Amino acid sequence: MDGRLVRQISELGETGDGDGIKELAQVLTAAAGGSLTVKAARDTLSKVLDKARGGDMQVIGRKTEDMAVVISLKDLAALVRSASRPKSFGSALDELGFKPLGRRIKVRPGIDGPKLLRPRKATKAASPGMGR
Repeated sequence: MDGRLVRQISELGETGDGDGIKELAQVLTAAAGGSLTVKAARDTLSKVLDKARGGDMQVIGRKTEDMAVVISLKDLAALVRSASRPKSFGSALDELGFKPLGRRIKVRPGIDGPKLLRPRKATKAASPGMGR
């Protein structure tokens, strides 16, 4: 299962919006490459099942309320596992598709930029009438 899809689904769970079903339908339909009509799914059921077993989710139906999703049990288990465990920073970057630079950036000690100066605060001696 695509890590990007898992990330998008987990983000939907965090929003708490009332339109969660519509957003989920949009995410799943985009990930599946569109939705099939019920008639088309019925006529090509073996192809639909083969695609689902191969890792390609299939969305059936046109109305959001009546849509059905065909997904393999292996992909469903991966989705549940991913959603149920806390993520490390590295695994979250992996799900986003982050690619490292490919080389380490070394920071040498003693080569600093210009020092930052704090703004001077007004002291009591500098205020009028107090410097006598």
